[in-house]
Amino acid sequence: MAKKKNIILVIPAFLIMGAAVGLQTKEVIKQTLVGLIVGVVIYFFLMYRNRRINSK
Repeated sequence: MAKKKNIILVIPAFLIMGAAVGLQTKEVIKQTLVGLIVGVVIYFFLMYRNRRINSK
């Protein structure tokens, strides 16, 4: 159960990284949205990977 709680933290981590890059490039909203999208994609990829590993 602890793994699932840790995996969800990927989304805000990428959101914050996107905001940090956005502050440097003066495109905060754009980079934050990109970070959010990447975080969600990686979250679903990790959930899929973990399901496949656990089912074996």
